[in-house]
Amino acid sequence: MGTENSARYYHIDQDHMIDHVIGIPDQINAAWRMAGDFAFSRTVPGAPIVVCGMGGSAIGAILLRDLIARDSTIPIHVARGYALPTFADRDTAVVCVSYSGNTEETLESFHHAQLLGCPLAVITSGGRLGTEAAAARVPVLTVPGGMPPRAAIGYLFAPLLRLVSNLGIYSVTDDEVGSTVRKTRRLARRYSLDAEQTGNAALQLAKKLYGKIPLIYSGGGLLGGLGYRWKCQFNENSKSMAFSNIFPELGHNEVTGWECPEKMREDLFVIMLRDIEDHPRVQKRMDVTYSMLEPLTGGAVMIDSVGVQGREGRFQRLLSILVLGDLASVYLAVEYGKDPTPIEHIEAIKKYLRTEDG
Repeated sequence: MGTENSARYYHIDQDHMIDHVIGIPDQINAAWRMAGDFAFSRTVPGAPIVVCGMGGSAIGAILLRDLIARDSTIPIHVARGYALPTFADRDTAVVCVSYSGNTEETLESFHHAQLLGCPLAVITSGGRLGTEAAAARVPVLTVPGGMPPRAAIGYLFAPLLRLVSNLGIYSVTDDEVGSTVRKTRRLARRYSLDAEQTGNAALQLAKKLYGKIPLIYSGGGLLGGLGYRWKCQFNENSKSMAFSNIFPELGHNEVTGWECPEKMREDLFVIMLRDIEDHPRVQKRMDVTYSMLEPLTGGAVMIDSVGVQGREGRFQRLLSILVLGDLASVYLAVEYGKDPTPIEHIEAIKKYLRTEDG
């Protein structure tokens, strides 16, 4: 963008959210090393693992679930609420993730797991959860603080990946992580402020989305959770309404909604996220649905994940879509003249609840 344009950009993005996104590969590299021998004793090796978290602290578990789903026989259940699922018992391993350490839902789940006697581990930057876990001699991985939770995705995802690798659920080597980090770092630079604007896919997508409501559609495989991540990033960073859904389910219901009056759909922009390992029938459904919807929308684009086919490329493909979506949401915020970092409505709800609790 050049020095003058960069200065104009940072006048809006005052807390430098873009730098956090560009730094995701470095976060992953640092967190992978930091996690080291991070693990806990599991009473029943084949039992499911429950990861508790909310918002930006939950998305790492969602991405982990999608990454390992094709190879792991151990289910990862993501609990986003005040209690563990009803199937949880003393044989269910539980990981509580709260970046701040003060997320009330995750604290309640932590207490629930203690009551059940579950094997427990915690990932946090501190707060009440870190204090209570340390006092209870629960394994705690303390990650660097000072960021919005959604911006700390590398620190919240990589330790979970290390955990399942250490437990023998989904083996990942240092070399695999290092290679993926290097490739993702190069990709992020192509979308950075210093990159040439016309070739910057994240910036160009943001420009197309100006004044539109993004609808993110993805297959239910590797990119299933990333469609939801994009939706949340457009909500929180861009201060924009956005929605997501997955194939093949949306082809059995939501697609009929496009018969609505033109006035209702002219501001909708369809983003289809595709992965080379999407089910062949899903790929066909995506193609026919895209050709059907493109003439009806205010805009549409197909985006393919970047990386080789198979297990060896899956991690890179996941991160390629993660970084692109995060950066597009930040660029869209700046297009709207909005600082991506503040989340006033979320903070207002939390403040109200604290006041009610007296």
